[in-house]
Amino acid sequence: MSSSKYKLSSDLTILPGVGPKLKEIFRNINIQNIRDLAFYFPRYYKDYRNTKNISDLSVNEEVTLKGKIVSSNLLRARTRIYEVILEDDYGRIKIIWFNPFYRYLKDNFKVGNFAIISGKTVKSSSSRYLQIVNPKPENIIISDFDETDSVFGKISSIYPLTKGLTQNRLSNMLKTVANYSDLESLDFFTKDIKKEYNLCSISESILFIHQPTLSQQSPLIDIDSSEDIYKSVPHKTFVFFEFLILCLGIKHKEKSKPKNVGFKHTPVKNNGLYEKILKEFPFSLTSSQYEVLEEIISDMTSKLQMNRLLQGDVGSGKTIVALLSMAISYDSGYQSALIAPTEILVDQHFLYLKNFIDEEEIVILKSSLNKKEKEEAKKRIQSGKARFVVGTHSLFQEGVNYKNLGMVVIDEQHRFGVLQRKLMTEKGGNPDVLVMTATPIPRTLSNVFFADYDISKIKEMPKNRGMITTKVANINDSKKVYHFLINELKNDKQAFILCPLINKSENIENESLVDTQSLYSKLKKTELKDFNIGVIHGKLASSEKERLMEDFRLNKIKVLISTTVIEVGVDVPNASIMMIYNPERFGLSQLHQLRGRIGRGKHSSTCILMVDEISELSKERLVVFKNNLDGFKISEKDMEIRGPGAFYGAGVEQSGKFWDLFFANIRRDILILNEANFCAKNIEKYEFYKKNEKCFDELILSIWGDKLNLTKII
Repeated sequence: MSSSKYKLSSDLTILPGVGPKLKEIFRNINIQNIRDLAFYFPRYYKDYRNTKNISDLSVNEEVTLKGKIVSSNLLRARTRIYEVILEDDYGRIKIIWFNPFYRYLKDNFKVGNFAIISGKTVKSSSSRYLQIVNPKPENIIISDFDETDSVFGKISSIYPLTKGLTQNRLSNMLKTVANYSDLESLDFFTKDIKKEYNLCSISESILFIHQPTLSQQSPLIDIDSSEDIYKSVPHKTFVFFEFLILCLGIKHKEKSKPKNVGFKHTPVKNNGLYEKILKEFPFSLTSSQYEVLEEIISDMTSKLQMNRLLQGDVGSGKTIVALLSMAISYDSGYQSALIAPTEILVDQHFLYLKNFIDEEEIVILKSSLNKKEKEEAKKRIQSGKARFVVGTHSLFQEGVNYKNLGMVVIDEQHRFGVLQRKLMTEKGGNPDVLVMTATPIPRTLSNVFFADYDISKIKEMPKNRGMITTKVANINDSKKVYHFLINELKNDKQAFILCPLINKSENIENESLVDTQSLYSKLKKTELKDFNIGVIHGKLASSEKERLMEDFRLNKIKVLISTTVIEVGVDVPNASIMMIYNPERFGLSQLHQLRGRIGRGKHSSTCILMVDEISELSKERLVVFKNNLDGFKISEKDMEIRGPGAFYGAGVEQSGKFWDLFFANIRRDILILNEANFCAKNIEKYEFYKKNEKCFDELILSIWGDKLNLTKII
């Protein structure tokens, strides 16, 4: 290695052209040294290999072409058609936009500029030129000088940007880093591990991800595809390396973590709140709920802090288990906090608690309270008058102090980051912690990210629930569906109607998507004109959402048109119909959560999926959903159909991002995570680790030290 190479720990200002201003721009996207920049990877690739001269083009051909802009005009203001003529040494082609973003086109497509455009050629009915119609902005590169040769005929890496950075500037800097930094210092992997897990050197991996070198015949790598990443050795190598560092960090944390002394709660009292709730609860608990409670009671009555993850399908009865756990803390003289992801769910938990506990002992803390209400709530929490505290992320904030917090329940754990959970549990002197989720967590994720949690599962559903039937209907058959719905409403049932959008302006590309506002306007004049209907979505004021939900609970509103704001935890036993428009827009786990809003009473319930034209893959997924009521089976089937990267539904950790992973993605790369976790568990057997243990320790501390609360590696 040449001594002139940049060290990975060097400050960015060592690079040519990086001064204080550019350094600050990079700091805004968490890039502070050469290593951070080397680990700043493309969001996707653009393929400019299939290039042709304009004269060689034929009709209906997917092509990439380069030329000089010789004409750029709005042809007809009334019909809004914009035309650009592109010319190379061999011919001309028209680029046409209908209903264009006029300002963008006028500002960018200036005569004399050079452009690379990808799209499908079509025959013009009014001229001899071929056309490309409505090419997307991401398929266009424009420059005021002919630098397009730098990407023409190649694969171009497209990076996420921030204000003050351009693709060209970032790409040039990354080329400098790739060619002149000490990437070889990361080459820990020896032949044995490369062979076992199909890896290459880490430096080779980084160089390839930034500058992929593929033959003309090789398919382009899709960075969002779990299959493509797994098959591409360089991409897999860096993902494996990144997960290995994380898994080793978690392993070190567990190795060095002392067992926290917590609150030793007293055993269950015969005349306490725990027994009172059990007697007054209108249904018998299942044997599975009792088993989980025994595990929780065993934890809470020991001197060590409880850290327990409670998994249970939608409607399995997690909330009553949580309430009974909080009652144990109450009977022992401590406060309890219940944290939920939405204000609707907070309000529901409050109403639920009021059935068993004096309202004076319960406090709500949420962002929609006014300043006076918040201060009053904080005083009651700090004084200990509030024995039960229910809230959203507001409970994490500074200034919320507890007198003797003994129990923390976190509902729907996937909605809160690990660091938020850590902040909450630090509010008291190691309170017992119960986190709950209806989202099935694969064993690999449980092993890695919940290694410090004991896991309980509610394995059966309450016996007193009505059956849910799921049907798929075409939007063209809406008349039949609404006839069925009206009959149910006349029998004093209630219904949810779910839409993917609040209003049409949210999506201008897909006219088939149904929105709440348009549907409400239509239904109140037509099919449902004889019924009281309401609309609820995330943009409404909290007070309005509270009013709508309360009216729905009281059966004043018969039909509630909604977005996914009602996805988690909403409990209205009289609601027996759930209509979901455009269900293909949601992940199966999310659909399962939505379906879980019905079937909570004794009546049979019906979930109707309203589809338009959908792909064969979407049809296959919806058949899986229709035929299964078990959330764990649904997620397994979805993984079989779409691969492990599709495990989480839209809205449920859809990005797959966990803290600050550079390139690895949990939802996309779960197979690689599994391999890296296995390697980490058996790390002592590998020669590469024995030789480089100190280097690994330094990497773990520099990347994960703060987030895993590691001050040293033991």
